[in-house]
Amino acid sequence: MTRVRTLFRALIVFLFFWATGGLPVCALEIITPAEVKPGDRGVCVTEVEGGQLIEIPVRILGVVGASQPEGEMVLIRLEDPRFEAAGIAAGMSGSPVTVDGRLLGALAFGWQFATEPIAGVTPFSRMQGLASAGMDGGFEAGATRPPLLALLIADQEGRLVETVLDWMIPGGAGAQQALPLVMASAGPVFAAGSRGWMNDVWQRLGWVTAPGGGGSTTGGSTGDLQPGSMIAGVLVRGDGSLAAGGTVTAVDGAQVWAFGHPFLGTGDVAMPMARATVVTIIPSLANSFKVFNAGETIGALRSDRRHGVWGMLGPAPDMLPVDIRVGPSSYHFEVLHHRVMTPLLTGILVAGSHQVRGRSFGLQTIDLHLEVGLEGGERIGLDQVFDGADAPRQAAAWTSAVVGYLEASPFASDDIRTLAVTLDSVNGLKRATVVDVTPDRSVVQPGSLLGVRVRLQRPGDEVETVRMEIEIPKEVAEGRLDLVVADGASWTVYDLQARPFRASSFEDEIRLLGRLHSSRDLVAALEVPGAGLVLPGGTVAAPVGTVASLRSGLGSELRTSRYRVTSLTTVDAGGPVVAAVRIRLVVKARSGWTGDD
Repeated sequence: MTRVRTLFRALIVFLFFWATGGLPVCALEIITPAEVKPGDRGVCVTEVEGGQLIEIPVRILGVVGASQPEGEMVLIRLEDPRFEAAGIAAGMSGSPVTVDGRLLGALAFGWQFATEPIAGVTPFSRMQGLASAGMDGGFEAGATRPPLLALLIADQEGRLVETVLDWMIPGGAGAQQALPLVMASAGPVFAAGSRGWMNDVWQRLGWVTAPGGGGSTTGGSTGDLQPGSMIAGVLVRGDGSLAAGGTVTAVDGAQVWAFGHPFLGTGDVAMPMARATVVTIIPSLANSFKVFNAGETIGALRSDRRHGVWGMLGPAPDMLPVDIRVGPSSYHFEVLHHRVMTPLLTGILVAGSHQVRGRSFGLQTIDLHLEVGLEGGERIGLDQVFDGADAPRQAAAWTSAVVGYLEASPFASDDIRTLAVTLDSVNGLKRATVVDVTPDRSVVQPGSLLGVRVRLQRPGDEVETVRMEIEIPKEVAEGRLDLVVADGASWTVYDLQARPFRASSFEDEIRLLGRLHSSRDLVAALEVPGAGLVLPGGTVAAPVGTVASLRSGLGSELRTSRYRVTSLTTVDAGGPVVAAVRIRLVVKARSGWTGDD
């Protein structure tokens, strides 16, 4: 279904270009860097307080040669006393610079702590190509998707936050010389989320967050959009809003060019484009920035590449519904549907929503339930528990990891249709440790039930006893049988290590996620020694001779398992637990015993 939808979109794009004869290259009169020289005078147009457009006199300082293909930059100096103190402000990215009435390009580069208002200009002769760059998938993430097992191990070892950020944030995203994008947010969720996960993401990307702003306004329309006006790419809307603001470089019919540098460099994108209004410019020795409000949606940004962004006025793309319930409070958001930004933004919303209703720091325990609705109507439900002073950050990273794992699947894309998260928290640590595990007997018969007593102790509480029962399969052979008792998270890691899984379809990826257990689950499993072959979609038992024969032919390409699970049961331990115990049993069939007595 996903492939059909992708082909349909491609057909729509083809028919649009065919019907219109292709988008015009741009009817604007431009001047190239080769035609300007030091000392030439020009004008930069940008929006300031109250939506007013001002003309800023500029002087050409020279052209900086390209350090990489198509990377030349024109240096200019703003000659306006209003910018002597403020310098170049975040949010001015895209402000058009003209020389002799012809468009040179977009103001796009600035430098922290600069003592003069000197900026770099991206030539519009390069930006023109944004409209015809062709369809592509853009970047997937900063690195290849880690195996699910690697993410689970990182979670157990307390490294999941750094692992997810290293995976999803493109390398060097925050180290660009381009002016940082100014992010306007509104709503208590983003105010609460300014620490923790949101701050982690912002620092990596090098974004500047404007105080206030981001709220929808009634003003602004497609009719008043012109070069120098401010626009915003909408990332989140609903019970909180988040938008990335920049300036329009050129408008030609329904086409809009802006920013002069990438938003993220995602290639093709489907991001709602909104008209924005500047409230003020706040001077800063490090990075001055515009404070703005994002208004009504006026179209869609479609291309996000090295030399800027390009979009079309008109209909806006759909966004992904995200519902979050924290105790008695519920929040509804719509999030940009994008393979990298969706997971990161969902994590930000999880952390922020919890911190609005719960604690932003201090020892606490958070129960999280994530439900993912898929295109075909299927729903995946996953649970996890987080505890400690860093629990909100852990919960955000885990949510981002799971959503990102699905979004980055090589077998499907754009299959997620809804996300819903439920968060419940209590103060203090509730993680229990296992005092001992005692089976009713060590010699068992096929077809019988084995009782297992597990004694747990939580901080400050008395020892509690959990009773489990597990069935001894009728078909199990006499001999060795191992009882494994573990918390769900530890069992999941062990299970995937002992019995690897090779996914060959999106359905396989869903089944793989189905093997995840929460750390509040107490798992009891029976294992027997026995070779198994790891095949696409699962593991199957195989005779030792068959495995040996295949190994001689396939060598390291053959993946096998050493143990086979014959029975498994779980109980809710009432909170997070840590357990990892293996007890050896013996299977012995009684003479004449049928398993019914």
